[in-house]
Amino acid sequence: MNLEQFFTSLNTEKDKRPIPKSFNHPFNHEPNEISLFAASILKKKLQKNEVNHNFDALGKMFGVLVVEAHNGELGFIKAFSGKLDDNIKPNGFVPPLFDVHNSRGFFKHEEKKIDLLTKEINLLESSSDYLSLKKTLLNARQKKAEELLNMKEKLRQGKEKRKIERDTQKAIIPTKSFVELNEELNEQSKRDQMSFKKEKKQLDKELLFLEEKFKAIEDKIVAKKESRKALSSNLQRKLFESYSFLNAKQERKNLVELFEETAFKLPPSGAGECCAPRLLQFAYSNSLKPICFTEFWWGASPDSEIRLHDQHYPACRGKCGPILKHMLNGLSVDPDPLAPISELEKVLVLHEDEDLLAVEKPAGLLSVPGKEITYSLASIIKKQFPHIEGPGLVHRLDYETSGVVLIAKSLKVYQLLQKQFASRTIKKTYVAILQNTISHNKGTVQLPLRADIINRPRQLVCFNHGKQATTEYQQLISNKNGVRVQFHPITGRTHQLRVHAAHKLGLNSPIMGDSLYGKRGKRLFLHAQEIVFQHPVSGKSISVISPAPF
Repeated sequence: MNLEQFFTSLNTEKDKRPIPKSFNHPFNHEPNEISLFAASILKKKLQKNEVNHNFDALGKMFGVLVVEAHNGELGFIKAFSGKLDDNIKPNGFVPPLFDVHNSRGFFKHEEKKIDLLTKEINLLESSSDYLSLKKTLLNARQKKAEELLNMKEKLRQGKEKRKIERDTQKAIIPTKSFVELNEELNEQSKRDQMSFKKEKKQLDKELLFLEEKFKAIEDKIVAKKESRKALSSNLQRKLFESYSFLNAKQERKNLVELFEETAFKLPPSGAGECCAPRLLQFAYSNSLKPICFTEFWWGASPDSEIRLHDQHYPACRGKCGPILKHMLNGLSVDPDPLAPISELEKVLVLHEDEDLLAVEKPAGLLSVPGKEITYSLASIIKKQFPHIEGPGLVHRLDYETSGVVLIAKSLKVYQLLQKQFASRTIKKTYVAILQNTISHNKGTVQLPLRADIINRPRQLVCFNHGKQATTEYQQLISNKNGVRVQFHPITGRTHQLRVHAAHKLGLNSPIMGDSLYGKRGKRLFLHAQEIVFQHPVSGKSISVISPAPF
């Protein structure tokens, strides 16, 4: 492989821009000068349309990795996620870890088998014999059902007629004659039942013939679908095993090994096709020392995810978390700049009575313990107020969000406050600073949200499966420092305000400092400023205010 076609020298920048001593944290970082400079070179190429892709239709994530060659030369390599308009290997970009488009590879060979089965299934399902038989069977089932109803109605009428005759004749004919009549009527009843069974049996026979004929074709279709499913499953696993990753120690693991201890168990679709794994794999395979990297989105935003043109983003946790954990092993990596604060022993109390209290949660603190981090607002409250019973926190704020949180001192009060949240009678006011100007001074955003399963805790806008989410907003001031707005969330979905602010169908302006949906800063400029509720015991209206710290 000719390394020169992938390596862009940065030697002239060595003394101009500081070289970091450790690799930047992949999931939380502010791009440094040298990586931004490398990205700017790539962006110029993209601006000149030197890359074949319709960016107006849908953008693409690009990445640059600053590296040091074995001779000490500083440079960078570049990559993109997935593929670009049917071109998976454009000039100058590092190749994918596994080329599924290689006509001589196992993937294309196995894919042909799957495609052939799909064609055979489609032919069977669209054949005139199958469709005609399917229609005939449906009509026969309907006919049987209708005839059974008629036959049962005939039985019922016969039974009712015999009953009337018995009741009428019993009073006017001699006992002996009535006994004879009753026997005759009973015999008639038996004949009717036998006739019903005979006719039903004939109907069943006719229907069974059609069902067996239809089942013969259906079994062929099912068998081919099962074969296709097995081939697809085997191909997927074989593909995952073909994606193997080196780390700084030259240790190698494949996707199956990396994800087998995760909640997914199996890798999600597209794992290994992101920028960071491609770049690091190329670096390790070509004796290039990783220095730092950055990723940015170029082009139109997708409909569900929040990806803004020319905006830099961290690596995705869902697809890349287990991969990068392995690949960065052996490198000196920066600590997480958004690691939870741990020195706090007490929180500011904004309101307290014998039933509840309201406190101010600082930014950078979990509301409740997580899977790996137990230090949280809940744990502080437990130590600060050991007498509190039950769940305590009535609601939560995001890790990066600051502001008012209600605490119940008993289970009863907790349940009563929960009812107010459920009925949406509690009014919450947030203050935020947005990156960009907005189209209207006030209004309502209604965008349904659901969790991004493979990239938690990110949320997606999803009109098919998302939950209703409504936010009222009002602009307070706009100047060179940003746009200050007030939010009134009607619903309380995860990351609701952050997504409604950043999404192109919302305000199209991320909250400043938003590491997930915008550009990371010294903090997320979102603060729960006021909460108004009815006291669950006294019934009085209570307003708790925490002035925004920005």
